[in-house]
Amino acid sequence: MSQENVEVVRQVSEAFNRGDIEGCLAFYGEDVEIEDLMNAPDVPQVVRGIDGARELLTAWSEGFEEFRQDIVELIDLGDTVVGVSDYYGKSREGLTIQLRVADVVEIRDGKLVRVTFGYENRAKALEALGLSE
Repeated sequence: MSQENVEVVRQVSEAFNRGDIEGCLAFYGEDVEIEDLMNAPDVPQVVRGIDGARELLTAWSEGFEEFRQDIVELIDLGDTVVGVSDYYGKSREGLTIQLRVADVVEIRDGKLVRVTFGYENRAKALEALGLSE
């Protein structure tokens, strides 16, 4: 089942990169809890449910003229997947950002149930799970 979870994370990323927020949300559980350590503008750091997830994903997507996630590594931990990704953004004013962060995604029955975006690096994400490299 865990390889299926890795594929779910990959599909969510692909939908986000297409600008398909509803396609992303199809993979989110109704009671999903998301913590955004990078803190999207005008959105609480922790959101719950599909509406909260929609608000957060939309804030990140619409906050930039261009915004995408390029997966560098997916670490299969069974019901949890740690994803190391490069995020690229270009603001409407032409300012660009590029950062590498690690996200932790817990999946149950093919749905994201808990997500933490924006750990500083792979080691910090694993440490948050009580693991080391």
